[in-house]
Amino acid sequence: MIFAVHPFLPSSELEKKFNPLVNYLSQQSGLDITLKIGSNYEEHIEYIGSDKVDIAFMGPVSYVKLVNLFGQKPLLAKLEINGQSFFQGNIIVRNDSGIKSLADLKGKRIALGDINSTMSYIVPHHLLHRTDVFSKQNIKHQLLPTHDDIALAVLAGDFDAGAVKPAVFKHYEKDGLVILAKTPKISEHLFVTRSNLPKKQIQLFRQILINMKNTSEGLSILQGIKKGISGLVSVKESDYSNLQKIILENEYLHKD
Repeated sequence: MIFAVHPFLPSSELEKKFNPLVNYLSQQSGLDITLKIGSNYEEHIEYIGSDKVDIAFMGPVSYVKLVNLFGQKPLLAKLEINGQSFFQGNIIVRNDSGIKSLADLKGKRIALGDINSTMSYIVPHHLLHRTDVFSKQNIKHQLLPTHDDIALAVLAGDFDAGAVKPAVFKHYEKDGLVILAKTPKISEHLFVTRSNLPKKQIQLFRQILINMKNTSEGLSILQGIKKGISGLVSVKESDYSNLQKIILENEYLHKD
């Protein structure tokens, strides 16, 4: 069997993070499982969509794209971080900016991230459009490479506001940043299987993953993937319906 991961880190780092999980799944299921790291996000989605891999770890945006292109896949579980199975991005400003609401951002300079980033572009871009901060006559945003670049640019006064993930805000909060607004909640990363995996195996892997938090070995393996993981929890299609709507609305806006 093949367990697939998207290339969100260098291959050597992903192997260190995910090989213990793959080995654990092999031991618990009695099946031979190997790790496959996608060359890029598009390949990762295509391999899952075409049932070329058996189990896959996916980000929420990639999952929505998968469903749009190939249809629904069986779901196993999703991450729970510090007791929460969703995440939110932050719209940040300097604490001396005088900006008190999203409405105050009209005509201001706003820093966003890569167009494929959930928290620094996709969701905040949608939020700013919905609150009429962005309009055809009022678009003053620029894309920066990383969340850290965005935070530093706001601190330097190059931009009036920016969109970053919570960890980056926490890091720079002491330097003078405050949260102006939080983005809508987005369901966490998840595990899926190929369409034609036997139902008994789907149920087995679902049980193994969700029970990992109940043992010190299992929890240690999960926290090796991401610090703060408190477990894996049940997941359903509707958990990602709000993100599906956001992505569709963003695609419509980009056609204008």
